[in-house]
Amino acid sequence: MSSPKTKRCFTIMIVPHSEEATYSLRIPLYVVQALVILLVLGVAGFGVLGYAYLMAAAEAQEAQDLRERNRVQQEEIDSLAVETERVIEQMNEIDELIDSVTEQIGVEDLEEIESINGEDEDEDEDGENGETSNNQSAPNLSNSVSLSNRMYSSNSSSAYLLEKSGHIEHELSYMSRSSSNGVLDRASENIALLKEVAPDRSAALGEVGSYVDYIRAKPEIWPARGRITSGFGTRETPYGNGYQFHTGVDIAGSHGSTVWASADGEVIYSGYRGSLGNLLIVDHGNGYETYYAHLDGFAVQTGEEVERGQTIGYMGRTGRATGTHLHYEVHHDGSPVNPMRYMKKQ
Repeated sequence: MSSPKTKRCFTIMIVPHSEEATYSLRIPLYVVQALVILLVLGVAGFGVLGYAYLMAAAEAQEAQDLRERNRVQQEEIDSLAVETERVIEQMNEIDELIDSVTEQIGVEDLEEIESINGEDEDEDEDGENGETSNNQSAPNLSNSVSLSNRMYSSNSSSAYLLEKSGHIEHELSYMSRSSSNGVLDRASENIALLKEVAPDRSAALGEVGSYVDYIRAKPEIWPARGRITSGFGTRETPYGNGYQFHTGVDIAGSHGSTVWASADGEVIYSGYRGSLGNLLIVDHGNGYETYYAHLDGFAVQTGEEVERGQTIGYMGRTGRATGTHLHYEVHHDGSPVNPMRYMKKQ
């Protein structure tokens, strides 16, 4: 009688189609069980490997996507940094120009601009020798108070802008270590602020530039060294009896002494003109012209640009003159005005 272990087995029979002998293969049950276990373990192992591969592939794709996002954000950061630096540089250039402009006109603060405006308004109202004030003489100065206020507002904006610029630089440094969209949004807001303030600063600079152009074109200095021998207005004629209206002032000095342009402008006439002798006329814009008569000679010619204080001629006695002197006239909007109002610096 066979044992129980002998009965627990699998028999595999191979029956050929020919008349050959039949083959049989007896496999113990534990061997079959072991093979099944190995098969299950193999399938499970392949499943785990497949899952690990899929997870690794997903992580690799996510890492690739992250690198791509980082690359795009880094490009945005670089672009923002360049744009921010450009706008800040533009603001610095505007501030330097404003400082240069205020230095050129000798104004240290906005109150001084207002005081200059007040003095000019007083001159227009009072005048000298019964002159009629001209309300169009200083269109830019009439708005100097509002200009000052806008400049003050712009200066306040500039201080705030410098503070914001520091924040931007800090954030740009932070952005190099972070990909947060919030940082990019804050940087974009700062750039928007810079772009918003920059036009105001440019406008303020434009108004200051216009003011400077007016100041530089307004006669201010004595055109020559000497003493006043005849003033503006009605006087006794030096060539006989009677009176005449003297349209300028006579400054007596040494023969051949220097004559200067009293403001920036362009020489529109240089030549001999009747009783005025050798005459220079300089157009300063804003309705101002100055006349320099009885010159001994010219240092500039028609069409040349001149600056305040530049040598333009030499004192003489050409034309109808009783002695060596400079006949100096200031015209505004085509009419002669008292030059003494514009001879503030010698």
